[in-house]
Amino acid sequence: MVSENMRGAITLNVTEKKITLTKVVSHHLTSLKQFTLHEHQLAFTSMPMPAYEKCIREPNRLPVAIMEGVRTVGFFVLDQGDDVFSYTTSPHAILLRAYSINLPDQGRGIAKTSLRQLKPFVEKHLPDCREVVLGVNKNNPSAKKVYIEAGFIDTGKQKMGRSGPQAILKFFM
Repeated sequence: MVSENMRGAITLNVTEKKITLTKVVSHHLTSLKQFTLHEHQLAFTSMPMPAYEKCIREPNRLPVAIMEGVRTVGFFVLDQGDDVFSYTTSPHAILLRAYSINLPDQGRGIAKTSLRQLKPFVEKHLPDCREVVLGVNKNNPSAKKVYIEAGFIDTGKQKMGRSGPQAILKFFM
């Protein structure tokens, strides 16, 4: 639904097209190759294609496309490898990493909506998983806010990431 607020700004509500999660397949790759992010966002996440290519080399990583209707608007990886143990001691946890929404699609609620789809997606594709963990950079409060609003909790723990300290967040299945 397109609406106009009191200041005359036009907003597009994501309820107009359904947001879904799906395993990345070959027809998603063209869109992933064309992804753009703000330059400052690259300190906090990876571009989709390098992250996808790492999934090809490491089968314990599941690449996930965020879809708005038939358009690929986002991407992330669910990692079942040993890196998860730097975030939690649980043997039934997975690590959410390389999360991004394509720049033209940011600011429309797609991130929060897609994260709310995480539980049914994980239950279907990774049924042994009991928790999802992630690290969010302390200098990226807007991302942390989205994760918290989607149901993640701040564990109060942190770890050092490539761009500084990260808060460790957790979502129980």
